[in-house]
Amino acid sequence: MGRMSSKSDLEKSSSAHVNRRDFLVTGASAIGTVALAAAPAGRLLANVSSGSTKPMFSIPNSLVLGRDWESLNPGYWQIKGGALRRRLVNVGDRARRTGFPFHSATKGEMFETEYDPSQPVGIVYRNDWYLTREYEIRASFTYLADRSSPGKEDKDTWEMYQDGYGYFGIALGAKSLLESHRKIRHITQAVCTDQAEFSLLGKMGRGGSRTASQKVLGGLKEGDRIEILLKVRPAKDSMSELSATLRAPRGEVNLSQLMPSSALEGFAGIAGRGLIDFEVNQFEVTADEQDRRKPGQADCLSCYPLGDTLKLVDGKWRVRFIGIFDTDGSQAEIRIADTDSPESGWLKVPVAGAAPIVSNDFRRNTSVMEATLPFAPNEKTLYYTVWKDGVDVTADGRIGTSAVGPGTGLVGDVPSSGAYVGRLPKLTAPYKLCGLSCHAITSGLQQKTEDGYRILGGGDEWHFRDQPTIGAYRHFEDYDFQIMVWEDDVWYMELELYPPSTDDAYKVVEDSICGPTSRWQFMRHWNVINPGDHDYGMDDVKGPEQIAIRKFKGLGQDPEYMRRNFQIVHHLVTGAEVVDPLENPKKWRAWKMPNRDFTLAILDSRLWRSSQDVDIWDDAGWGAFKNLYDRTDPTRSLLGEEQFAWLQELIATDSSKLICLTGINGMNTIWTGADASKDHPKKFDQRDRVVADYAGWVKAGADRVLELLGSRDGVVTVYGDVHNGCIMKNLEHNIIECSFGPIGRRGGRAVIPGFGPRMKDVDDRDLEIHALYHEFYKNPQLEGHEEGSPYYWNFLEMEFDPHQEDPAIGLRIRNMIDAPSREPRGGSSLETSVSETGRTPKSYLPAFKTLANADVRFAVPSGAPLRGTRSDQKGRVESTGMVDIDKGSEILATAWDGRRVESVILKTI
Repeated sequence: MGRMSSKSDLEKSSSAHVNRRDFLVTGASAIGTVALAAAPAGRLLANVSSGSTKPMFSIPNSLVLGRDWESLNPGYWQIKGGALRRRLVNVGDRARRTGFPFHSATKGEMFETEYDPSQPVGIVYRNDWYLTREYEIRASFTYLADRSSPGKEDKDTWEMYQDGYGYFGIALGAKSLLESHRKIRHITQAVCTDQAEFSLLGKMGRGGSRTASQKVLGGLKEGDRIEILLKVRPAKDSMSELSATLRAPRGEVNLSQLMPSSALEGFAGIAGRGLIDFEVNQFEVTADEQDRRKPGQADCLSCYPLGDTLKLVDGKWRVRFIGIFDTDGSQAEIRIADTDSPESGWLKVPVAGAAPIVSNDFRRNTSVMEATLPFAPNEKTLYYTVWKDGVDVTADGRIGTSAVGPGTGLVGDVPSSGAYVGRLPKLTAPYKLCGLSCHAITSGLQQKTEDGYRILGGGDEWHFRDQPTIGAYRHFEDYDFQIMVWEDDVWYMELELYPPSTDDAYKVVEDSICGPTSRWQFMRHWNVINPGDHDYGMDDVKGPEQIAIRKFKGLGQDPEYMRRNFQIVHHLVTGAEVVDPLENPKKWRAWKMPNRDFTLAILDSRLWRSSQDVDIWDDAGWGAFKNLYDRTDPTRSLLGEEQFAWLQELIATDSSKLICLTGINGMNTIWTGADASKDHPKKFDQRDRVVADYAGWVKAGADRVLELLGSRDGVVTVYGDVHNGCIMKNLEHNIIECSFGPIGRRGGRAVIPGFGPRMKDVDDRDLEIHALYHEFYKNPQLEGHEEGSPYYWNFLEMEFDPHQEDPAIGLRIRNMIDAPSREPRGGSSLETSVSETGRTPKSYLPAFKTLANADVRFAVPSGAPLRGTRSDQKGRVESTGMVDIDKGSEILATAWDGRRVESVILKTI
């Protein structure tokens, strides 16, 4: 779970002694004499003698700390010269916790562009000790440098430039290894400030409360060696005494405090804040052996296939894998076989793809591997293993260890040994997809009790976890999913912190999609990742504003932070190794299955849409007139010209009988907004920033897309983002639209007045609602959930079968804990067919015969494309509906089987 380099030389050379106590030294260069005889009798894990020069870490320099250390903020730290050092400058370290300007505008406030970017405390913990009762901690530090002076564009009033803000020391009593930054609930700190004041800081929010402090005689000087010794001893009435000693070259300070024992139980580690530079030379723990944990490790945090990169190249099928590794390394490899247990072992399986492991400004130990499949993906289910520098790192060693449970957030129901291998399910009809959205790593953990399901509250609710409920994903293998569609708010980059470094950003990603349960699903399916606004590190990221905030300073957010995040996201969802941080990403794409009978299209309705501004001319003499250019203006764009033109071509030319789109969130306006919409008759005020997040806010753009999708049959559009599961049908265009999620964060959008099985949306579109699975409602009739029902964490089960005479569509909302045998949630499912979708055709083309197993495209004689379909294995093309084409029209039909072309002129009937 923790970032690692390699175990320290000291731990490798450990030797065992007797019974109940442990004495651990993870460093050297000790001050004075380490009196081993003074330690309680027990097992000696490491021996550091007086004057030893053995370094704290076995490698001289690295940005990752080792398998024994864990932090929410790994970017605060580095290994330098064999010691633990602060990292004082990072890419994106001037980030600010805020939303796009629309947050303020919704409340009628001005968006503040001036802010203090000072970062709070960062803490790195030993992950192998959960200390209780009686223990001692000793750490030695070297004070290297005072804080730097304010930069040219900095303000000297910022906290980071104030006396006393910088400090270093020991943190203890953490109930989670991820308590750091602004996510601190439980810790106590013993710290030395940059003003040479030794302080005990009690239970903390951002700044904490000082319980005791005293000046260090003679102050601090660069090069000073400082030792901090903490002793915790039980007292009366569930209290314990904390004794703290600081030893410096020019004096010694002693502090003590009586505290609740529970406040001093937990993980311990090193704390640092501000711009002072220091290094940690030694960290010792003396404690009961029963406090020792054995955290498991996963050097391969994840290695997932991007299904939408699958393509046929020179007769060979190739696909791109993204490997994310916990440690530094040189080379990653993928080995692929048609069995999960090759007879001669995985080492004998040829390498299918290999690539370097790279770290830079937007990558941290990732590898992009182009792998060649040994068999066609429509012939067999394939399996793979992941290798790093010649070692098989496929297994997840975190499973079945104390690292999976409270304190880490890694809660999961996965193969008990963690020794599964990756899988690439066979890609043939019926195609089974799983839609997942809103994958936050906090917001509560659901457990089943005698009284039904409940969300853990209080402190327990804060634990990080990679699934929202005990038992999530347990039955996923039974659904026979081939493709996982991770749609919108996949990792919530900024929900827990606005990560002030590349390392911290990857830590958020890792805790979201690389936890045991999520990793298991990513590595057992083909994947499509389509990020949402939060994934870019700022709520409501969309429109031309997101381009401006990446280009210009002074707009209320660190542009370097936003540029870095855009690079990270594009890298992880596409595998791009070079990403222009200022270019607007063109990540729309279509994945046509190997049998060419089903297409999954991935779109982006955020980054290319028109501005939310509805007062575009108020500074040009028309300030008295509001909403002259409102959401219904026909010039507004939802997808941008280039992306819409691409989608037009896809709909008019793709030969698949079934097409599923993802990435357009809520074209039919059935969800309400926030406070700004409360007094609106339809609860949909266009100045509401929540309302403005829906694709349907851009009415003209949504209308154009709906009209386009209804121009042929067999099109379904699905999306995440709104934290509700819903299946609906637009009755004018016969377009099915579905939403799904959340799988981790609450916040389901409320429904508009008049919501029901048959209704009109805000823009008077006629809709039929087949299913609604909402935080408060179990069906479209808005009936409440029964007492004791599981929370509505949900996914969308999608089934597309183009091989039926009338190709079939199955859509079902499922709770994360549901087996496929259970009735779908939301009141109903939708089982339908292609003939029930798309606008009613004006005419039909008669059935005809052409090349077998061919793509068939229809066009007017002048060449403008109309739509596509497929011929069967005998070359037959069924009668095809032609929307908006009059009967008696001549149509050019062209068939292509990959080698030959055949054309014929047909007349509609």
